[in-house]
Amino acid sequence: MNFMQFTRKSSAARMGRAAAIALLLGSSVLTGITSAAFAQADEQAVSGGEMTIIAGSDIKSWDPAITSGTFPGGPMDQLDAVYGFLVYVDLEGKVQGGMAESLTSDDAVVWTLKLRPEVKFTDGTPYDAEAVAYNWKRTANPDTLAPAQPFVSSWIDGVKIVDPLTIEITLPTANRNFGSTLAQSAPFVGSPAALEAAGSDKAAIKPVGAGAFLFESWDQGISLSFKRNPDYWDQPRPYLDTLKFAIIPETNSRISTVVQGGATMMAGYPYQFGANAEAPGVATHEIPIPGLYRAYFNQKAGTFTDHRAREAFYHAIDPGRLMQAYTQVEGYVIPTNYFTQASPFYDPTYTLPTYDPAKAQELFNELAADGKPFKMKLVTYTNSDLKRLSSYVQQVLSAYENVEVELELVDQAMLKPQCQTQVNFDLCVDGGVLVANGAEPIISNLLKTGGVDNWGQYSSEAMDGFLAAANATMDETEVKAAYANVQKVVAEDLPLYIFGSETRFLLLRDNTGGIVPSNGGILQKQYLYVCEDACAAE
Repeated sequence: MNFMQFTRKSSAARMGRAAAIALLLGSSVLTGITSAAFAQADEQAVSGGEMTIIAGSDIKSWDPAITSGTFPGGPMDQLDAVYGFLVYVDLEGKVQGGMAESLTSDDAVVWTLKLRPEVKFTDGTPYDAEAVAYNWKRTANPDTLAPAQPFVSSWIDGVKIVDPLTIEITLPTANRNFGSTLAQSAPFVGSPAALEAAGSDKAAIKPVGAGAFLFESWDQGISLSFKRNPDYWDQPRPYLDTLKFAIIPETNSRISTVVQGGATMMAGYPYQFGANAEAPGVATHEIPIPGLYRAYFNQKAGTFTDHRAREAFYHAIDPGRLMQAYTQVEGYVIPTNYFTQASPFYDPTYTLPTYDPAKAQELFNELAADGKPFKMKLVTYTNSDLKRLSSYVQQVLSAYENVEVELELVDQAMLKPQCQTQVNFDLCVDGGVLVANGAEPIISNLLKTGGVDNWGQYSSEAMDGFLAAANATMDETEVKAAYANVQKVVAEDLPLYIFGSETRFLLLRDNTGGIVPSNGGILQKQYLYVCEDACAAE
């Protein structure tokens, strides 16, 4: 079964693509769908039972300030179980109250956070404005080593506690995406008492939150277990008695574990599931949030500091064949820029270089003649998909003259330290898509100078200015114009290698109910329940 057959087969997939398009277009098509889903979950939910979610990697500590990507199966999934999202972004791209009641603004400068009354951490201390401000100040402190430190420190001086349930945040400049950035970059609030007791020792931090579940046990690198929080603010949720995470880095092992009934669900892609999606007791569910397959050019040192090398790379490889080598299926539409055609920000005027082997060879020759022969170290990790991708790149490039390609395959846990921290690569390929529920904060994280996902250390005053302009206005026409300029700079500078797009799917047992994605796809675990009969495919 190929990719297109898979997506046509699944009614969940059809609904998902409609949801994604409505999300990006700001359509009212989905108005009522989310609330209807919640109402159905309330009607059908069964209390009790347990689920096991497969995660690809473990958390490093229980520090609520140490966040890393809101994709399903990532470390933030485990933190969310204990802490819960302060606010979150729904599938319509709107910021909704989570642990908080709401986050609103009339002018994108002054924002008001309203907390829910009578919420307490599981140690009995109040989940109030003082606790939230404490966590934000801690995140803003460089000593905490929080990825969101630059973001939070930029506005922490504008935080004002109005009353125990109200915080007013005055930003230094207008930011229409403040809520969504907070939801995905600094959403967790831990008990100040627990954080203070641990001091500077992150290993000593106890997971004390006010979320849907209570921490029970942690076998590092193997599994985590949580039990229902009986005092959770949104009764009768959570429905599950027990929630577990199994840490399984290898994709095929994750799939077989779900198929054999050893776990409830995993996040992945249809090309990975194959015939396993048809196994008895198994279903699939699309998470309708589009994302990009991308690779990072090192623009601080080496081959790709020369624009001609980045252009030559685009011209040298057919992205459609690359995606086929990567996924072993056909039917992918290749993006022509950062925004896909489903996005309201898509502008066909500005396009990335296309496959043109003659032009690629011409550029390779120019580089060699200038004493800059194309020598590239491609770094990625060791799963079977990325081995195929990297081998294909090496094979194709080796057919050109004046080109040398070295492959370095590392353990998945080592990719980020080598690429992001050490910048020890020429081209670094991270697995899977980088999902985005709307443009921000993902686009700034990738393309802004100093962005947390800007592994290649790309820097452009023009790009920084256009990203800032898109954030600084509530006028949709001005936003679209700013993002058109962003696409223009992407096409000119080639800060990333963009070679495909896709949405994630869940492979799950068919008695799984209450699937409510948020942010980059993380499921809101308080809604999950075990159905009496098959329900996930409905």
